[in-house]
Amino acid sequence: MIHMASKKKSDGSGIQQAAGLIRYFDEESEDAWKITPGQVYFACIALGTFFYLVNLGVVGAIVDLF
Repeated sequence: MIHMASKKKSDGSGIQQAAGLIRYFDEESEDAWKITPGQVYFACIALGTFFYLVNLGVVGAIVDLF
């Protein structure tokens, strides 16, 4: 009969580690950037429009003017 080795886990160690991570990521820094949902929408629409115009060749035509 073969017995497989098993690791002993200390009870509650996973919960304590998770609690430390939650406490670390829950704190907000006063120096952190505040990004509103409107800014995210604007950035996505602007970036999508830019790449759409690049695919149409509009941006290249504008750059060739200069």
